[in-house]
Amino acid sequence: MLNLNEVSTGTENQTMELIPDKTAVRAIINFTGGDTEKSDFGHGKLFKNSATTSAIWADMEFTIIGGSFDKRRVWSRLFVHGDKMDENGQPVARNIGLQTIRRMIDSIHNLKANDMSPEAQQKRNISGIQDMQGCEFSFLVGVEPENNGYPAKNKMTVVLTPDNSDYVSGNAPAMAPASLAPAAPATAPASGVAPAWAQA
Repeated sequence: MLNLNEVSTGTENQTMELIPDKTAVRAIINFTGGDTEKSDFGHGKLFKNSATTSAIWADMEFTIIGGSFDKRRVWSRLFVHGDKMDENGQPVARNIGLQTIRRMIDSIHNLKANDMSPEAQQKRNISGIQDMQGCEFSFLVGVEPENNGYPAKNKMTVVLTPDNSDYVSGNAPAMAPASLAPAAPATAPASGVAPAWAQA
């Protein structure tokens, strides 16, 4: 018999401070998987479906490399479908998802947005999001406020590319805080609620 009443839980002094808002970092991408395959975005069951809306997303985990926040992790969701449609009848979530993937690829390969060289175009021609698994990219860390009893947490706000002054290259440490106004739509928050653009 094990009497665990006197055993420390190990959590008494492990309250981890949030990474400051607008911290620029470099991190390794990990798609944690799901139960749905969406062939126009990738191969394998990388996506999940909402039980109440048409939202479809991939869960992402980012492990920070270097600096004061080395090995810290941040979670986010890449939405690729939702109820809300644009003027062309396309899901707004799909458009934002494609923009986010494009910026992630540019960040991974150190490409500027206006680089349309044959080499850059080839790097942007991917078979699916699974091609980014294990790759490094740069982004701004944000802070999602406490909500409905859930504590505040870090999230990815803006994918950084070489076009941004705060872009963290492969050998640079994390920098905090950065001063950058978002240059493109942020990816979906990591909370369980789909953002407004993925809902009806």
